[in-house]
Amino acid sequence: MKTYRIVLVAAVLAALTLTAPAFGHSAHSSAATVVTTKKYSFGTILVTSSGQTLYMDAADKPGHPACTGGCLSVWPALKTSGTPKASGSAKASLLGTAKIAGGVKQVTYDGHQLYTFASDTKSSPTSGEGISGFYVLSATGAKITSTTKKPKPSESGY
Repeated sequence: MKTYRIVLVAAVLAALTLTAPAFGHSAHSSAATVVTTKKYSFGTILVTSSGQTLYMDAADKPGHPACTGGCLSVWPALKTSGTPKASGSAKASLLGTAKIAGGVKQVTYDGHQLYTFASDTKSSPTSGEGISGFYVLSATGAKITSTTKKPKPSESGY
């Protein structure tokens, strides 16, 4: 029985050693981060390649994000290790990066550092709009506020 336990512990440790690097990478980081667009009730906005809404923080200063520490668990920064790519109506000329803590590259659009919102869901994909100074962006890089275009009841989809 003791030999069985030693073998089992060794197998688990080996498995963890092999898979640990995969868990060390953020879901919002890849060599070819893609920013694309999607139409919602208040217009065409920026989203990730997987459809997550992208937000800007009105409190950010170029290269100096206001969202740090615990804020990043709610508003994860869109990171990249390569050059970000544009798709849909997103413009490659507006994409860039800003170095943040630890030398990490955060994707920017028209100078705005990009974030996702941890509480967004498929049924409520833009639930972060207007919360704590975070806003969705149009394909031109303009901040969209929920009052920019009021959706008609038939457009809300909820």
